[in-house]
Amino acid sequence: MSGLKDTLKHYFQGYLRIRLKGFSPERFLNLCMAKQIEIWDLKYQDDGYQFLICIKDYRRVKPLVRKAQVRLRILGRYGLPFFLYRNRKRKLYATGIVSFFLVLLVMSQFIWDITIEGNYQFTDDTLLHYLDSLNIRYGRPKIGIDCDQLEESIRSDYPEIIWVSARISGTRLMIKVKENEVMSTIPQKDNVPRDLVAEKSGTITRMIIRRGKSQIGIGDSVEEGTLLVRGAVPIYNDSEELIHEQLVRADADIYAITSESYREKVPFLTLSRTETGRKRHGIRLRLGGLSFLWMLPTLGENPWEITSRSCQVTVLGDFYLPIWVDQILAKEYQTSEHFLTEEELNLEKDKIHQKKMENLHQKGVQILQNSVKICKEDSGWIIQGDFLLEEQIGIGKEGEQIAE
Repeated sequence: MSGLKDTLKHYFQGYLRIRLKGFSPERFLNLCMAKQIEIWDLKYQDDGYQFLICIKDYRRVKPLVRKAQVRLRILGRYGLPFFLYRNRKRKLYATGIVSFFLVLLVMSQFIWDITIEGNYQFTDDTLLHYLDSLNIRYGRPKIGIDCDQLEESIRSDYPEIIWVSARISGTRLMIKVKENEVMSTIPQKDNVPRDLVAEKSGTITRMIIRRGKSQIGIGDSVEEGTLLVRGAVPIYNDSEELIHEQLVRADADIYAITSESYREKVPFLTLSRTETGRKRHGIRLRLGGLSFLWMLPTLGENPWEITSRSCQVTVLGDFYLPIWVDQILAKEYQTSEHFLTEEELNLEKDKIHQKKMENLHQKGVQILQNSVKICKEDSGWIIQGDFLLEEQIGIGKEGEQIAE
């Protein structure tokens, strides 16, 4: 940090590059140190020394030059005073610089970026839409935004958010939230009576009955729609006579071995894409609703794949500007049709089968056995797969069995 401070200090004061030669240059350097004259970037070159010195200190070294019998020669002049002197007649140039800083000053009075952190239950779009209803949006003047009131409004309108922090840094509005990890309301339990029926055909392997009366046993084969658990609990008297049936909502985990198969068609011909190696680079500048594109036009009849990477212009960290720069890359490619090779067909088969297995695992289904094969038909290749599964097959069905 001190290095940057010294660099800015030297630039605004102006400094010189000096060549030192003569009878006793070492004595001259010692005298400068004794007089606390600042010299930096000292190096030996061309049978002499070169160093940098500020303008005000250069005026103080004339007595030391005579005492040490040395000669000083100015090699370069740097810094703001010399820059202004060289451009004193360029009025438009100076006007442009002043206008630039005036534009930055005006832009600094608005919000050009809004960031939200810590939200999981509520998406960024949801909270940005809510902020828009409070007249807080991109391009909104910073004056008039009360961060304390904004925090209170978010907590009031979103009870699931238990902590909010809002602050303005530069031209960015930063909002951090913390959501309640515990459910604010307990879902009401559904007590409507129902039965459990088989969702698909299979052989029962295990059962966990929590409520209701089982109508099947382990090892039984069931068809789709078979009654598994009846939503009625019989009540007997001391003589073991049925006197009443209490209707309940059947609840059970019933597992069965089931089978599932699929057929996917793959055409004989496939479309492949190869890059030609030709590329085009471009830049798009977006300022509000205006857009400027600098990019060479397309050549030839081949298609191009275009990708872009966008970034918002910032100055010194959180000082965002309403300017976006898109870096565009276009790659030329050619398309052609060819018959699937055996290797490509096997890769496609494995890809399809793996995707089917992942879908089953996501549903919580246990795969006991699986197989896949390739068949050839007139219209194309057929990928046929078979699975032997163990899964829950009970599904609720209200009213019909209970009424009977």
